Amino acid sequence: MTILKDMVNKLLDIPGVMNKDIIKYAAVIILLVLAITISAVNAQKDGERDPAYIFYKANALYEDGKYDEAINVYTGLIDQGLESGNLYYNIGNSYFKKGELGRAILNYERAIKLIPGDSDLKSNYDFALSQVKNPVPAKSDPFHRKVLNFYRSFSTNGLTILVSVTYMVLLSFVFIFFVIKPGIRHRYVFTISLLMFFLISLYALSDRITSQNREAVLIAESSDAQFEPVDNATIHYTIYEGTKVYIIQEKMDWLKIRRQDGKIGWIKKADSEII
Repeated sequence: MTILKDMVNKLLDIPGVMNKDIIKYAAVIILLVLAITISAVNAQKDGERDPAYIFYKANALYEDGKYDEAINVYTGLIDQGLESGNLYYNIGNSYFKKGELGRAILNYERAIKLIPGDSDLKSNYDFALSQVKNPVPAKSDPFHRKVLNFYRSFSTNGLTILVSVTYMVLLSFVFIFFVIKPGIRHRYVFTISLLMFFLISLYALSDRITSQNREAVLIAESSDAQFEPVDNATIHYTIYEGTKVYIIQEKMDWLKIRRQDGKIGWIKKADSEII
């Protein structure tokens, strides 16, 4: 716009230009139009960088069947630090549509950590699991199966809040029951019950934190779990795409993993990806 002002001033200085007021008005209009155009262009660029717009764009690509492009856009948002359960859920759906079962389950697992109560996610996740070849039944004791299942509906943040609140309530009960009003009936029952709930919740949170970066999903079509981390070692068993495993140890290009039924073996690190 500075250049345009200089041009107008030079035009006004030219001998023979009579109606300078008209030129001034025209220059103002031109400057105004130019300013509006620049503002509109900048606003469009800002809009294209808006996460909501980018998410909408990725959804449109998914609806058009352009799954690779949609995945790239979704992943770009995550790379910017905008991690969310819905992003991982949509990435999982995109991979499932592409026929990449392992990566679909991997991203469903990531989504579950953030939005564990989402019914659509659970339905798609369960259906994807039903497609896994030779699924391995989980080996768990009644405590894990019946008690800890209650906590699966909580995200890690939600579970942390639950433990913190339970701890504060427990301290308040102890202070009230044993300091302010020590004669309250059933105070021991209330206190012990709340203490047990707190300890179980704390154990669930500890188990959740311990498993972070230790769980993985097989993304290769299949992988032979061997007794040793060498190429010519004896094969112990074979696992298939979409199988969830627990990482015990890393060694060079190998992972020592435990299958859900408790069997242990070494697989190639490239065959799986951490949840």
